[in-house]
Amino acid sequence: MSGDGIARRQEIEDVIAALVPGEVVSYGDVASTAGHPGRARLVGRVLAGSEGLPWWRVVDAGGRLVPGEEELHRDLLVAEGVVVESGRVRRSPLGRFALDRQPGRDTET
Repeated sequence: MSGDGIARRQEIEDVIAALVPGEVVSYGDVASTAGHPGRARLVGRVLAGSEGLPWWRVVDAGGRLVPGEEELHRDLLVAEGVVVESGRVRRSPLGRFALDRQPGRDTET
């Protein structure tokens, strides 16, 4: 991995590590916050190859849970006060799915 790739990976890991309980964001949100808009798939690759990050706080832009891990994903989110219905996040205390999210704060997906 090049120096740029290592730096990008670290920036993405830092954003994910900073997510607090009940904060649910999309892969695109993480990429944008890390300074890499449009790199949502890179976020997925970083999560797949990392240990110890709160992966369950990251979903796709529509709130869909990780395929094949839906039950565990749901249980972890519900324990943090997140509402999950039909395999999707419907409401979270913080982040993309929060009821009090301010208009205009949408980020790239």
